[in-house]
Amino acid sequence: MNIPAVIVSSLRRQDGQAAASVNSRGEAGLTPPASDPTRTNPRQDPIRLILWTAAAVLGVLAAVLISHAAVAAATATVRPFLTLAAIILAAVLADRLGAFALLERYVIADHGSRVGSCAAILAFTALLSGLVNLDVAVLVAMPVALRVRGLATGRLALSIAATANATSFLLPTSNVTNLLLLGRVHLSSVGYLADSWLPWLLVTLVTLGPLTIWSSAARRAPTARRGSPAGKAAARVAGHASLSPGLLSDLLPLYLIASAIRALAGAALTLHGGFPGELASGSAIASVAGNLPAAAAMLPTGTTGLWATVLAASIGPNLLITGSVATLITRRIAADDGARLSAWQFSAAGLLLVPAQFGAAALGLHVAGVLR
Repeated sequence: MNIPAVIVSSLRRQDGQAAASVNSRGEAGLTPPASDPTRTNPRQDPIRLILWTAAAVLGVLAAVLISHAAVAAATATVRPFLTLAAIILAAVLADRLGAFALLERYVIADHGSRVGSCAAILAFTALLSGLVNLDVAVLVAMPVALRVRGLATGRLALSIAATANATSFLLPTSNVTNLLLLGRVHLSSVGYLADSWLPWLLVTLVTLGPLTIWSSAARRAPTARRGSPAGKAAARVAGHASLSPGLLSDLLPLYLIASAIRALAGAALTLHGGFPGELASGSAIASVAGNLPAAAAMLPTGTTGLWATVLAASIGPNLLITGSVATLITRRIAADDGARLSAWQFSAAGLLLVPAQFGAAALGLHVAGVLR
């Protein structure tokens, strides 16, 4: 059986079903019925239910079994999440002031092709993720992407999340997980950048090419003609795709999960199996438990182990939708716009992308002299 072909076929079938559902809503597509499967109701979101259930179970276990360690772990883990909260609030304020609408004019060319628009958005995401921070990248790129007409929002949201995650290891500050892991293995900022720039460039190229082609292959359902009553209403809706402070609601269960795992693991989860084994096991932990809890618990050994855990905490979360806060933020922004970022579709795309991304990163580290 050709597994990649089966996955690609499933992705296309899901997109076709979503498009059919969108088209059935009428010409303007402004008020979808409550049963519309492409629209996510935050109160009925199964991902949020899973997060809160995991937070409750792990929190109770940590409090009952090792209450003294649970308090210490909660105190030690709070700073990264306060940083994320501040980033989110700053992005919401910038959106309210119209910064992202202004930014769109410079990032996306007027009357550009869908391929060109997707490539520009994803390249912009990669640069922000690498040079600034992945959470900043999705908070800025998603509102800009939602204002571009003709692009399929669900595919573009998936592509932005996958790009932001995979390219979040260029600098120590690109991802909070990098800082957590560097706190356990000393590596100067200059030495870090000397090791990271080539792997980051190769991973960026491997990521942007396929995702640009895939996300530009589908388009958003057409709206009513400009000038008609429905068209004017659609333009008003499109012009007000904005960030909501409700994005903060997903941080609390993730904070509780991270604190509980840090307490239960004792911040000493050592991986084994050399670079490939550490990369595989670290990715599994990061994608299932979340990259912040994983980074808080993992204890890398040596420079090779450091890079295995850094890559596992940045690229590994592309395997599951709950793997990183940035993915959940992207999903929430898309849901507020009425689009659906499918958990299954995200994992299917990750199964295709992650091996290539790890291969590109390993090649870059080998050329840089980290891997021998």
